[in-house]
Amino acid sequence: MFLNVLKSTRTQIVLVRSTIPFIQTRTFRYKARMQQFYNDGIDLNQQSVEINSTERIRRCSFYKDVDLYSFYKTTCPDVRTLGDALREGYIISKDGPCVGTFETSGSTNFIKWLPYSKVMEQSQYIGSYLLSKLKLIPMKSKVAILSANSPEYLFVEQGCYKYGFIVISLYSTYDAKTILSVLQRTQPEILVVDNFERIQTFQNELLNNDSIKEIIVLNDGSYNQNSKIRSLSSIFKSMKKTDICQRPIVCPDSIATYILTSGTTGEPKIAMLSHENLLATAKGHLIRLEQANIKQPELERHCSFLPMAHVYERFMLLQGLLRGTQLVFCPAPEKLQNYLSLVKPTQASVVPRVLNKVYDGVMTEVNKSTIKRFLVQQALREQPSFLSRIAFRKIKHLFGNEIKAMITGSAPITPDVMHFFRIALDIPIMEGYGQTESAGAGTSTHPIDMTYGTIGSPVPTVEIKLVDVPGTDYRCEYNRGEVCIRGPTIFKGYYGDEEKTREAIDQDGWLHTGDVGEWTSTGALKIIDRTKHIFKLSQGKYIAPERLEDVYVRSRWVSQIFVDGISTEQSVVAVVIPDEDYVRKHFKSTSKNVTSFADLCKDAKLNEIIFNDLYKLAEKYKLKSYETLSNIYIYPELFSQNNGLLTVTLKTRRTNARQHFEPIIKSLYDVDRRKVNNIE
Repeated sequence: MFLNVLKSTRTQIVLVRSTIPFIQTRTFRYKARMQQFYNDGIDLNQQSVEINSTERIRRCSFYKDVDLYSFYKTTCPDVRTLGDALREGYIISKDGPCVGTFETSGSTNFIKWLPYSKVMEQSQYIGSYLLSKLKLIPMKSKVAILSANSPEYLFVEQGCYKYGFIVISLYSTYDAKTILSVLQRTQPEILVVDNFERIQTFQNELLNNDSIKEIIVLNDGSYNQNSKIRSLSSIFKSMKKTDICQRPIVCPDSIATYILTSGTTGEPKIAMLSHENLLATAKGHLIRLEQANIKQPELERHCSFLPMAHVYERFMLLQGLLRGTQLVFCPAPEKLQNYLSLVKPTQASVVPRVLNKVYDGVMTEVNKSTIKRFLVQQALREQPSFLSRIAFRKIKHLFGNEIKAMITGSAPITPDVMHFFRIALDIPIMEGYGQTESAGAGTSTHPIDMTYGTIGSPVPTVEIKLVDVPGTDYRCEYNRGEVCIRGPTIFKGYYGDEEKTREAIDQDGWLHTGDVGEWTSTGALKIIDRTKHIFKLSQGKYIAPERLEDVYVRSRWVSQIFVDGISTEQSVVAVVIPDEDYVRKHFKSTSKNVTSFADLCKDAKLNEIIFNDLYKLAEKYKLKSYETLSNIYIYPELFSQNNGLLTVTLKTRRTNARQHFEPIIKSLYDVDRRKVNNIE
């Protein structure tokens, strides 16, 4: 199941298809448990307060009077840079297990643990080698890492942080063109790869790149044929304890890492984050967790499977090190289920598509049996209370049976999925919101808040305000507008792009996120739109396509959907990628010429069925007439990174999609299906 989860190429939010209705009420047992064990004392009716009535700046009500730029430093006060994190974990854990490796003996799998002291030593060897042998310069030289998650990745990353070298994180899913482009733009002196095969097709370009002094391969191998390539193991063998160099003084405000943005509107930008940025996020997150009594043993073990190149996993690992957490790295999606069963993580950082896919698979099985369906309905209502523990044992088993806390982020999670996992796992599940440019910090929900659809209050290290979006009804006086974030987590700018930096951060230090938010009556934030993707129709109405996509993708016939429009028209249209499994199971074409799924997608009857289903969803969710699709095109190929229509974080590249489908979008306005089908 998890293999399909992580290889899913759906858009940023994959909504599940279930016939079991969402039940929010009667979760008495779960609510009581959260209030008993994880009550942080928040007033759920006033989660944030306005500290400046002129600009309408809001903070979490706990931190309305603190100095945002200093108070979090009382947490782990000896940790001033990212290079101090391992030592903090060493002290907290009393040199306990730090990094676990997956080992096999005969038919038995087991975890072999390296203590914090050993991981510190490995990192010191790498940092010392880069400093003394390769003459890298602290707070200036750059090291690019292109690798799947692994212990060696952590060793190199921490070695760089200890000695002040800037880490450039590259997604392992990048193609050769993107990798070479980023290397050309950033000019690193060292390239680290997990295996030589990853760069084999463009090795000549790398070997002839004069700015790259050395290519370090994490996997074992013999690379004597080229003096520019060296294995990590050979470095360890060449180093002695007497070779460990004294750490240089690294300024907390110096750049620690370059992280690439997702690139939904074009080429990925390179965000520069300082040591202080990431520490402020991690420490702030720990403050919120521990106030809600989420600490050891909840933070005891973590299985890292989200990309280490992403800011979300980066600060989760950092906060783990600060609390002496045991870490195991899963290198590939197909291995995740085996890893979870052996690691038995006590905490999990996930994205909605993981939970959505698990939920979807469960409900598919449940709906095959009337009895199972009834039992799950009752379990989700907690009627009787013990039923959920029996009905959802296998769900806990999927996550290793010892999961005690979970945080989900990077995309919205739907109420039915959140409710299901709250009851099924019976643990606190928090939803977070942030951006690369804010080092992942923004808002998070409180464990005792049983509502759905919001993303909580500002985290301890930021304050938030909403500003007017010109030409729209999103105005701060109505508690709606573009989300702006300020605090010590805000990045230092985009590498080599001062113009984009000025667009992102204004003169008062506010990061303009591009997301449109709304303050609810309880002081929680809700994301309702995206400013960069809004377009205007001929009658002057503004369209937020992602909000509409979140509605239409609920159709059981739909896997992905791209909503678009033209300024000279009065309605929206869409490109629909059907769910192939569902279509093949529930639709039979009468045409004799159907030999492939692409042929099936040309069937006019299928188009009509899907269009009518989308129209019903528009009615169900009370969309305006101009938000109701007037026509659709059925496209057989899923959006993916390979065809350039998805980012590495599985968000739609809207600029690319609009260009790719431009002729189709224009042709869809030749006919208004609502009138033809007599359903308007």
